[in-house]
Formats: sequence, structure tokens, C-alpha cells
Amino acid sequence: MFVLPSRIYSTFPQILELRVWWQSLHSIHIPSNLLHLDAERNRINTISYDTSTVPMLKKLELGHNRLKSIENISYFENLEFLDLSHNDIRSIDLVLFQRLKHLRVLDLAANNMAIVKNSMEHKLESLAVLHLNDNRLSYLDINVLRQFPNIEKLDLFNNQLMYMEFENMRSMFPKLSIANIYGNDWNCENLAEMIIYFKKINILEYKLYSVLKCRERAVDGICCSEGKALTILKKSNQYFSNYVNELNLHSQHIMQEMKQSKQEIRKLIEHENMTQASLKAFSDDMSAIRNRIESIAAITDANNGSSTAIPRQTKKHEKVDKLVQEILKIKQDHQSLARENQVFKQQIEGYEEMKSIIQELKQENNNLRTKLAKLLDDFHEIKSVKSVPTA
Repeated sequence: MFVLPSRIYSTFPQILELRVWWQSLHSIHIPSNLLHLDAERNRINTISYDTSTVPMLKKLELGHNRLKSIENISYFENLEFLDLSHNDIRSIDLVLFQRLKHLRVLDLAANNMAIVKNSMEHKLESLAVLHLNDNRLSYLDINVLRQFPNIEKLDLFNNQLMYMEFENMRSMFPKLSIANIYGNDWNCENLAEMIIYFKKINILEYKLYSVLKCRERAVDGICCSEGKALTILKKSNQYFSNYVNELNLHSQHIMQEMKQSKQEIRKLIEHENMTQASLKAFSDDMSAIRNRIESIAAITDANNGSSTAIPRQTKKHEKVDKLVQEILKIKQDHQSLARENQVFKQQIEGYEEMKSIIQELKQENNNLRTKLAKLLDDFHEIKSVKSVPTA
């Protein structure tokens, strides 16, 4: 595996900018003082960093590599420019960039990406340019980008989009002036309405200015297809969005239930261990008392044959009184353990009921996934008839 020699950083400790192209690197380490790293056209699949301090890195270019996951990208809080194009990030949750409060340009183009979701709780107001072009997006809920209110340029060209809700784009993105949408599988009716809307809100750059050869027809220089049942397509998109949201909510609910169940199970196991330890201690105490009683009985028989012949004030009788008191105490402890054991059994019953509820939730989740799969089949069936001309 090829990595950048560590002596690079030790030899040049004050290095601020580094370019390493075409080096067949599989991994790269980013020191905390580096400001700009350009490591395009390698084979990088992992990145590492100094965990002792927040990196100063402002510009990171990792295009044309082999990244599949970028979970640790949120650590680079000072990033302003991030290029992850031409990797293999097939799905992404934009929440990964929530901590990058200075990020202005995000390039996710050409990643074979089919799914974009967003679980961000707060807006990322710094982002101005977002590239999602040259992927496999056949569906994009524009609300996914709602947390980027200051976007000025949005690239969606060369995907597989057929239909998109656009009516609220001005209110969501008041600064948007460029929205490249060419090279998709647009329905002509939806595309025509979208272009009218774009012109109305002064989005004037949305297409290539070279002449394109379209299989069917074009609307203002952008290819599109007739012969689709647009109303069904809209309905399918809405159902798709609803099911995705519902599925996510159910999944989150199930995860919360599972987390609570694990905590309850841990408590029950600890309680059971304590109960077992108490019962063992009780058994040991009973064995010790039995041995002591047998020992006293043997002494009593050796003296007069019965305990009634021993004066009340003798040491032997005092031992018997003490043993009686210990037995009474142990009896009380046993009763307390019995009550605790009853509570424990009730908790176990509650846990079994909780397991049943979780199983029901899992079944509901599976049902939702089945419905979602059917909806996707319907969606692709609608897409497959796009080239059939209307009668």
C-alpha cells in the first residue's frame, strides 16, 4: 500500500500547501497546520489526521480517488472548499457537513450517487456552490437542500431526473441564479413549467448553449420526453417521498426502542447478578448456622442429654439466643429477597412485552420497505415508457 512518507512533514514542518498527483497513494495523513491539500488522481480510500487539535485545512481536493465513505470529514471544521468528485460515494447524508461552518463550495459530482438525504438539524448558511452533476439521481426531493439557504449555484445536470418539485425554490434559495438541469430524462410538461418558473425568478443559466441532438424534442434547448403519465409520476414522487420519510421515522423509532431495550436488559442482568449473589450469600449463611447449631447440640448432649439442663446464663445458652436472632434476621433478609425477586420477575415480563412491541415495529418497518420496493418498481415502470409516443 502506497502512503506519503512521514518525513515529508518532518522535513518541512512549516509546510502550508501540498500537491501530490498521480502517486498511486492509498491513504494520506493531513497534519493540523496544512492549509491546502491537493491529492487528486490517486487511489486514496482513507484519510487520517491529528486528533489532538482541529485542523487548519481550508481547501481539500480529493477528486479522482477511491473514497467510499467520508465519515470523518466533519473533523475539518475550517474547510472552505471541498472537492470529492469522481470517487465512489454512492449515497450520502448531508449531515456530514453540518459542522463545516465556513464551507462555500462542495463538489460531489461523478460519484455514481443514487441517494441524497439530509438529517441536518441546523442550516449551513455558508454554502454557495453545490455540484451533484454526473451521478445516478433519478429522484431528488428539493427539500433535501433546504438547509442550504444561500446557495447561488446548483448543478444537477447529467443525472436521470424525470420530474422535480420546483415551486418553492425561490423561497428556499433566494440567492440561486444558476441551476444547470440539462442532460436528464425530463418530462416535457414538467420541464416547460420549470423553465418558465426559472425565468420568472431570474435563474437564467440552466442549460448548455451548444445545440443538442434530442431523441424526441427539446424545451428551450433541453432534451425531454413525451408519453409519460405526468400525473401518475407526480403521485409516485409524492408517495415515494412520503414512504421514505415514514420509513426513516419508523427506523429512528425502532432504534430508540432498541437502545432503551438494551439499557433495560443491562439493568435486569445487573439486578439478576445481584440477586444471585445475595441468594448464594444467604445459602452460605444458612450452611454456617446449621453447622454451628449441630456443634452446640453435640455439646449439649455431651453434658446432660438435653438443652433444658443448661442454666439460662451459661455461655452455651447465650450462643443459642444469638443464633436465634441471626436466624430471625436471615428470615427477614430472605423475605426481602423474595420481594425483590418478585419485582425482578415483573421486570422480566415487562421486557418480554417490550420485545413483542419491537418485533411488531420491525414487522411494520419490513412492510414499509416492501411498499417502498413496489413503489420503486412502479416508478421505474413509468420511466420505461418515457420513449413511447402519445397516440
